[in-house]
Amino acid sequence: MEFLNKLNADYEQIVSNTNPVEQMEVLERRMSEKNMIMEIDGVKRPFPTFLKPYFVDMRHRDLIATHTRNIIQGVETVGKLFMAGNDFDGMVHQDGIMADLSKVDPVYPSYQVIVRLDCFFHPETQEMKFLEFNCGDPSGMGWHDAMLDIFLDLPCIKELGKQYTIHTDHLLETQRKAMLLKYREWCEAKGIEAKEKPTFAIVCWKDSTILDDVMEIVLRYNKAGYPAVFADPRDFKYDGKYVTVGDTRIDAIYRDAITDFVKPEFWNDCQDVIQAYRDHNICFVNPVRAATGDYKTLPAIMSDTKFKHHFTDEQWATMEATVPWTRHVKADMVTEFQGEKANLVDLIKNNKDSFVLKPNVGYGGFGIYIGNDCSQSDWNEAVKKAAAPGADYAVQEFVRIPLDKFPIVKDGEFKGFVDKNININYWSHAGEFAGAFLRAADGKLINVHQGGGLVPVFFMSPKK
Repeated sequence: MEFLNKLNADYEQIVSNTNPVEQMEVLERRMSEKNMIMEIDGVKRPFPTFLKPYFVDMRHRDLIATHTRNIIQGVETVGKLFMAGNDFDGMVHQDGIMADLSKVDPVYPSYQVIVRLDCFFHPETQEMKFLEFNCGDPSGMGWHDAMLDIFLDLPCIKELGKQYTIHTDHLLETQRKAMLLKYREWCEAKGIEAKEKPTFAIVCWKDSTILDDVMEIVLRYNKAGYPAVFADPRDFKYDGKYVTVGDTRIDAIYRDAITDFVKPEFWNDCQDVIQAYRDHNICFVNPVRAATGDYKTLPAIMSDTKFKHHFTDEQWATMEATVPWTRHVKADMVTEFQGEKANLVDLIKNNKDSFVLKPNVGYGGFGIYIGNDCSQSDWNEAVKKAAAPGADYAVQEFVRIPLDKFPIVKDGEFKGFVDKNININYWSHAGEFAGAFLRAADGKLINVHQGGGLVPVFFMSPKK
């Protein structure tokens, strides 16, 4: 921790000496040029960020990579068992179109391909707690890589590079390698020859709030020499053998939200690509069944010893160390917490400061109740709602939130460095750790959709 303390102190001095106001203006202007705009509460605003990356000691990278790999393997195991008929006491469930499409075999093995894990990391103890997993349709890689390049060109970062060795991860480089791997595995399984440079369709709804994130992926694929086109899910045509967008034949699809395909207003116009997927005539990433990893109850499966037998010893060791106590809220459940048995509803109602309630299906931090942010009466209502017949909520032990200091520029003035709550997001591409970005906020609900700021993560080591 001594290394990080010195590094952060040096960076604070560098920022103060390199005109933070001007640099923040440059950062925001260049991000605006990339159309990095976030819609929050119906209002479009510049994408929130700070004039500081998050620094991680390079010596911690192997531990992060090991835990990430083991968690992804565990998520894959849960998904495969669910597809084989194990619903884990109702914690994993699908119906309708999603259930139907999840039955479609993506052809290639290991279908948790592009995944983002939300984590609290305390560098002073190396403690990690994985709060939830974004497996079905994680986003943000394009914006991250664009932001990373802007950061690397700032005077403060260049000055930092004179004193320390900086390692950064362009997420789209490993994402593209993962796409190529899955395409080649798909071709091998189909018994067809893989193209050296297949043509990719990068897909989201044309009016999506993250359209420019997706367009950055298209841009960077083409710059790297791999042909890619943008497509709305309704743009695809299928002749029973090949998938096309306009006059371009598509070899593999990388999609954003599966809802862009399956919502009622889209469904009828997406049948060409859906049929190609059913016919196994297009390599489709992430496959629909990857969404079996999105449930907020997955940490319950990974933190309850009754499910331990499903995992390897190494996977369970990671889960014991990194997954907080979590349960699926049921009115009549008796469970064990900190060595004592109790009725689950009574336990969480009477210990509000110890717990967080989350809808089992959701994103963006919406619908979450943090006990120590609620009055007792509001918490009682939240617990009642979560335990009601037909409700579907997870309860998770409240985890100590890490802090870091970020420089604040407001109204054209540098206000100094201020503590923010932080949440580091580890990315896994084809099962391996690929890099990270970090979200920071004043409140305990740390999410860009809730007004938090996004910054890149730098892995740091001393100059040799």
